[in-house]
Amino acid sequence: MSDTRRPYGQPDPEHDRGAVPPQDPAYPPAVPPPAYDTRPIVVPSPAYEQRPGTVPTGEPADAWDAPVPAPGENLRLNAGRFWAGAAATVLVCALIGFAASVIIEQVFDLELLSPPDLFDAGTSASWAGAGALFALLAAVVLQLLVVATPRPSMFFGWLVGLTAVILAVLPFTGDPDVLPAVLTALVWIVLGLAVWSMLTGVLSRTIVRPLPPPAR
Repeated sequence: MSDTRRPYGQPDPEHDRGAVPPQDPAYPPAVPPPAYDTRPIVVPSPAYEQRPGTVPTGEPADAWDAPVPAPGENLRLNAGRFWAGAAATVLVCALIGFAASVIIEQVFDLELLSPPDLFDAGTSASWAGAGALFALLAAVVLQLLVVATPRPSMFFGWLVGLTAVILAVLPFTGDPDVLPAVLTALVWIVLGLAVWSMLTGVLSRTIVRPLPPPAR
């Protein structure tokens, strides 16, 4: 029975008797300690110890001492696909030389210095032959670089770039007209860029890299 003399709004001690008193939030209830892990501790064998920072693979420690092949070692080409791409490059470069001659001389009526005309076939045919010969020689050099050098793409880029620069500078030797010499130099630079971009793309798709030797 509640106390009739208790002011209104105060809790009734008789009614709240037996209730769980609220806990202080600053002191959370004690958590029982976890049970001890009774599983045995497995110590790895020294023969299978992994180096720091590596993913365990279960291989013996001697496998880490296996020799790693040097970059570019024993590279080879898929010759059929490489020369198919080289033939396409030769055709494209021949068309670039022919188109440059036609556009500059016949469309814009400007003079373009002709490369050596061995067969007396005219300026346009001479430029087509020069572009095709440039691409063909570059493909042969690239195949030799793959066989003989550790980084064929780097050496090939330098060789093609230097060759294009030399061919672009040759029209300025002597006392030529400036405009024909500039146009001729631009054609050689375009041919050099075309040869480099296409043959390096062909190389990236046809080179065969050896797999590393299996671990001991």
